[in-house]
Amino acid sequence: MVGFALGFTSIGLVVGRVIDMESGLAVLTPFADLLYGLGLVVIVAVAARAGVPMKYLLVAGAVIGVGLFFKSAPHEIHIASGIGFGLAHNGHIVIGTILITISAVAPAVLAFVHIRSGWQRAQERQES
Repeated sequence: MVGFALGFTSIGLVVGRVIDMESGLAVLTPFADLLYGLGLVVIVAVAARAGVPMKYLLVAGAVIGVGLFFKSAPHEIHIASGIGFGLAHNGHIVIGTILITISAVAPAVLAFVHIRSGWQRAQERQES
């Protein structure tokens, strides 16, 4: 959560042109990405431990990868890859952040739903 908050705050301040890319919280963005990556590993591990099917984890991993590409790669690489969508670099950062957020929330929600449905099945077995 620390990496998530630090990364979102620094990106928001840079995109909003409140601070420059080389000053303030923006210089901590790589550290925030490291903490955020560790948090993603924990989320995926907990979801796998909870019994979420592998196909959902693979989709979440692919979306995380695409999101990290848009968030972290230099603008020239976005343009050269052919999937720059004609956006400025700030637009790529926003797309990457949205994709990463969605793919981090999805396994956590799936794990919660899977655990909850398992508890309900266990209670139904005990009642019968």
